[in-house]
Amino acid sequence: MTRLTDEEKEVLYVYGSPILKDTHKRLGMACVLMIDPVTKAVTCSLRNKLAEMACSLAYSHLYASVREELSDLLYKGEVA
Repeated sequence: MTRLTDEEKEVLYVYGSPILKDTHKRLGMACVLMIDPVTKAVTCSLRNKLAEMACSLAYSHLYASVREELSDLLYKGEVA
C-alpha cells in the first residue's frame, strides 16, 4: 500500500476525488497553477505516487482513510 506523508495527505484531502482518474487530473492542473515550490513538489510527488497505483480499489481505500483521518483532526481543531 502506498505510504503518504502528512503533507501529501493534506493535498489529497483538498484536491482529491473518490475517482483516481479525476484526482490525477486535478493534481496535474493544481501543479501547473501552484507558485509555492514546496507545495508544488509535494503535489507532484503525490501525483506520481498515484500514477503508480494499478488498482483503483486500493486508491478508493486510501482516499477514504485519508478523508476519515483528516476529518477527525479538522473536527477536533488540530489542523489549520
